Amino acid sequence: MKTTTMLGVALTAVFLAALAPAPASPERLEPCGYQADGPVHLRTGPSASRRSLGVLGPGDRVTVQREAGDWYRISLDVRSGSGLRPGTEGWTVKRHLAPRACARPSG
Repeated sequence: MKTTTMLGVALTAVFLAALAPAPASPERLEPCGYQADGPVHLRTGPSASRRSLGVLGPGDRVTVQREAGDWYRISLDVRSGSGLRPGTEGWTVKRHLAPRACARPSG
């Protein structure tokens, strides 16, 4: 008798789940640029010996324009935490940038 009751409860749960409305389609995360992963120098050329234009802070958003070896030429999307103006261009080591993920509605 106990097995019959348990089976009935399980079947009821499956039936009710099938009748429930489908969840709203989730937003997808898509890459949308890059951000600095910590303090990193923005340089005039692709070398640590080049002059520093300033420092990018964690989370500073940038656009990658091109690459040369282990370096990216980037432009700053918004004012950096250290005060660099939007549009400032320079070079930084690739390993100090991480892809940003932005929510985009699916569908």
